[in-house]
Amino acid sequence: MPFFPSEGTLPLASAGAATGLLGSIVLLRLYKLRKWGWVKSNFSLEGKTFVITGANTGLGYETTKALVRRQATIVMACRNLTKANEAIGKIRSELGGTIPGALIPMELDLASFRSIRRFAGELQRTMPQLYCLVNNAGLAVRKPEFTRENYEVHFGVNHLGQFLLVDLLREQLLEQRTRVVVVSSRMHEIEAEIDFKHLGRWVEYGSRLNRLYNNSKLMNFYYARELYKRGYNVHVLCPGLCHTDFFRHYDPKWYHYLVFSPIVWLLLRSGEQGAQNIIYAATESVTTPERNPLTGYFVSNVKMRHSKFHFDEETSVRLWEESVRAIAESEAKSIKDAQST
Repeated sequence: MPFFPSEGTLPLASAGAATGLLGSIVLLRLYKLRKWGWVKSNFSLEGKTFVITGANTGLGYETTKALVRRQATIVMACRNLTKANEAIGKIRSELGGTIPGALIPMELDLASFRSIRRFAGELQRTMPQLYCLVNNAGLAVRKPEFTRENYEVHFGVNHLGQFLLVDLLREQLLEQRTRVVVVSSRMHEIEAEIDFKHLGRWVEYGSRLNRLYNNSKLMNFYYARELYKRGYNVHVLCPGLCHTDFFRHYDPKWYHYLVFSPIVWLLLRSGEQGAQNIIYAATESVTTPERNPLTGYFVSNVKMRHSKFHFDEETSVRLWEESVRAIAESEAKSIKDAQST
């Protein structure tokens, strides 16, 4: 005799299907959490000084909190000192009122060569020993924005600003074998190129992706390769796609949160989870002749993986030379403008 579901069995069947779907989603989330990895080491970092750019928010904030919990000294290199001090207060509260290490806020605006030079000078004067420099600060914008030297911000901040900072600290970083951490992204593998024809200019590529951002992340990787060739103790990483305020410039609406919240919960890492890759690169990651930025290896999911991008030496060297030239031309222009006033 065929079975026909009654009115009472239909809601039960629907409830069972919903429960099964929810269970599958939870299991997928747990799988992703395990795959993303976690830094399990908690050895003391007392006596070690870390410089973290963009330390007051997002991944920089979570990295700062994790390292200071392990008694590190953190120079919080931030554009806004008020926000840096607010972040210190928040960390103190989250750690139960006591900060095991030390937090030192210093002003740094990577969109201004003058600010970068001032910061580097102050850092060298006050911090004779540097264990690690974390080049974390970066941004992604939808509308044209430019640095003080009139470079579009993805190139100017995400690449050129940290290029100048490392160059100014060059002798100290090399002599002390300071870890130099470069925060790239797997987006360097997707619709990314070094567009020398438009380097430093705002370009509309007609893509759904932010090509300027992707290009800057590719620049980060090429830059890390060149640093490695020049003897720096450099580590490049991808933090993963994280749910932080990084995309605040995209001005999401309330309905975006409503529609995408399930996707965010399922696919995006928290800031704390994304920071694990930075923490690992800053404290434990080891490069070898076979696995290093030059051979295309970077930290992802708290382990080394090989990039899918095909790097070439001509582009690598040319980007370095163009960066040097861009800084020199901007400095020459600043001097000329100062003399004419």
